[in-house]
Amino acid sequence: MSAGRSLDRRLVEAAALLHDVDKLPAVRPTVADTVHGAGSAEWLARRGYPELGDAIIGHPVTRLADGPWFDRWFAAASIEALVVAYADKRAGQKVEPMAERFASWERRYPPDVRAGKARGSWRPETLAAVRQRAEALETRVCRLVGVAPADVRRLEWTGRALRLAREA
Repeated sequence: MSAGRSLDRRLVEAAALLHDVDKLPAVRPTVADTVHGAGSAEWLARRGYPELGDAIIGHPVTRLADGPWFDRWFAAASIEALVVAYADKRAGQKVEPMAERFASWERRYPPDVRAGKARGSWRPETLAAVRQRAEALETRVCRLVGVAPADVRRLEWTGRALRLAREA
């Protein structure tokens, strides 16, 4: 229970762990006709886990660039889907403020001011809209779960799990 709302923590944890499964080389060819996120949801549904799809489909940062899609999703998304999407914006190798994550993305994919933009780059106005939607996501999630963005951190068990995974 967070801020008076029920949250399915097991669903969030499973979706957070599996949200990028469609990036795996063995999975990608099987979902090649789908956008990232939808591919993970589709692959998991085929394996008997359709309940994870709604929590996964909205997580890609590229969804923030599609205003109409994002607006529909944001209005209807469950708290679990919102948390997974927000966590994706905050967690890389470590949990960091969204401003740092966006700065990292911008270094890797600099804004493209040309009409024919390169894959992975956004025009400055698109990037501004993406940042605005990410901030709306952060505001809503933090309000729903009753925390400040500065108080967001990994769950205690993840440090040990990540160490074990690296050692495997």
